[in-house]
Amino acid sequence: MGTQYRETENGREHNASSRSSGTMQDHKKRTKKGKEKFSRKKYAFLTFFAVLIIVIVLLLSPIFSVSNVQVSAVSLYSGEEIASAFDEFRGKNGFLSLLRSTSFSNLDDIFRLRFGRKEKSMLFDYPLIKNIVVKYDLPNAITVEIEERIPIMVTESEGMYLYIDSEGYLLGAYTQADKPQMPVIKGIEISDYKIGTSIAGGKDRTIDEAIKLCSIMKQLSMLSYIDIIDVSDYNNIWMYCAPSLSIKFGSADDIGRKFSYIKGIIDSGHGGDSNGTLDMSSGGNPIFKSNDTTQGNSENFQDPGTGQ
Repeated sequence: MGTQYRETENGREHNASSRSSGTMQDHKKRTKKGKEKFSRKKYAFLTFFAVLIIVIVLLLSPIFSVSNVQVSAVSLYSGEEIASAFDEFRGKNGFLSLLRSTSFSNLDDIFRLRFGRKEKSMLFDYPLIKNIVVKYDLPNAITVEIEERIPIMVTESEGMYLYIDSEGYLLGAYTQADKPQMPVIKGIEISDYKIGTSIAGGKDRTIDEAIKLCSIMKQLSMLSYIDIIDVSDYNNIWMYCAPSLSIKFGSADDIGRKFSYIKGIIDSGHGGDSNGTLDMSSGGNPIFKSNDTTQGNSENFQDPGTGQ
């Protein structure tokens, strides 16, 4: 019995010792793996940090300092005037300038290399610009692509001619000598105006009607066909071609068809020296009435679309 008891105790001690030895070995293995894992993370972090430092140093290199501003062709402003608006970026790092010009709401501008804030400020400071794209062109340039507002009509105010675009924006005031070859609008009143602001949008229906008429004329390349458009009564619009052709246009309904008629008639030889009145107010085919009593009193024109 005593011998068996001692053998049992010895067995238990041996098992306990074995378990203790195994536990220590497992602990050492886990410790070794942990150290290896920590070393790999540390190495990856140091590598990333080193690469980041190198990238930052390269990006801040003088090679990325802005030295050139390239502006697309413009007519309402000079290229030098537009380029001078970017003097604040000259000699400065392009990437840092890009970051300063990016708002939190438009972080994608960074990836597109777009100067978002500068674009907005340019639209405010230069109202004759309709759209603008300002981009950082690596390594040292800024490119400026501009779409200007294009005048489609003029109106007289206090002896000056105001240029107006298709959205009703006043683009400038010029003398008669500088007036372009496009319709002069009569019958609208513009007194307290400011260049770069819009006079459209329901403030005056006659203005909106005039813009609608001239927009269609621009699409049909007809801005040089008509000298004067009188919209004093927008239900009874008159147009005049120097020196002696009057056009009773009527209302601003079906204007595409009416202008197609006018274009075809004038192109066929009935221009400003026709000395008569072209009546389009009935809604049917136009009728030309001559002012010369020695000629026929009237002439009917066929539909330019059907030839009937």
